[in-house]
Parts: sequence; C-alpha cells; structure tokens
Amino acid sequence: MQRYKTGLSAKGFRDLAKKVREYRKSLPDKCEEFAYRLAEEGVAIAQLKILSFDAVMTGELLNSMNLEPGDIVSNGASYYIYTDCDWAAFVEFGTGVVGKSNPHPDTGLANWKYDTNNHGEAGWWYFNDGEWHWTKGMPSRPFMYETAQELRDMSVIMNIAKDVFGSD
Repeated sequence: MQRYKTGLSAKGFRDLAKKVREYRKSLPDKCEEFAYRLAEEGVAIAQLKILSFDAVMTGELLNSMNLEPGDIVSNGASYYIYTDCDWAAFVEFGTGVVGKSNPHPDTGLANWKYDTNNHGEAGWWYFNDGEWHWTKGMPSRPFMYETAQELRDMSVIMNIAKDVFGSD
C-alpha cells in the first residue's frame, strides 16, 4: 500500500480519505491479480519440479499443468493449479513395490495404496506406444506436493504481494 502525507487541515484529511476509498475500491481487483499471479507461479514451479524429477516421457504431463479460477470468495479470489493428465497421480505418488519403498511424503492426501494388485517383485507388463514394457513400479515424484510446499514460502508470497499491492 502506498503511503500518503497530509497536513492537519480539513482539505488534507478529505484528500486522504478519498485516496483510501480509491485504494479500497481497487482491492478486489488486486486480490484477483494476486491469486492469479500465485497460481501462475505455481504452474511454473510444478513444471520445473516435473523436469527436475525427470518425469518427462512424452511431454504430456509437463504441458498439462494449468490454472483456472476457483470459487468466488467475498473480498478475494482463488485459483486452482491442476493437471488433466490421466497418469499424473501415478507420477506424484508412485506405484508398485518401487513406490512402496520410495513413497510420497503424504500418502494420506489421496489415501494412496501401493502394489494394489499384489504383483510384488514379479512386477507386471503394460502396453504403451505400441510396445510392451515390464515394471515393478516407480518411485514417488511428488511434483505437486513440493510445489505446494514451495508456494507456502513467505518470500514467494511477499514478493508477489509487494508487486501487486505496492510497498514503501
């Protein structure tokens, strides 16, 4: 928020009151922009996490990261960061006995279970891109979990807030 100086005159107080009203009217738009900018940052972080976890086979997951407006809230705004990639949860949480030995930091988020078909060390075959592949699963690569953790960092929030709301 900008700082305003005024004298102790009636006109000075009226001018100050007018500036406060104008700023207050701008707050819903500023809140919308703030939420949008945080969501944009979240999409960028998630994409970097996907790359850092080497979770790029076809680019589908990487390119599926997006944002959309959330529920309408009074005096504010919300946005969702999401992926519509069908297999994103398998990357996030991991699969099979490999995932079980390298689990997600918080499997309670989705009540995730590993090796649900009891393949064990024998693993399983799956068909992809016209070829058969064998696997015992894959470790968790929690790109969304880590994105959420990084977005909670106050420096990220404060930098965007200062840019949107202004500071002195």
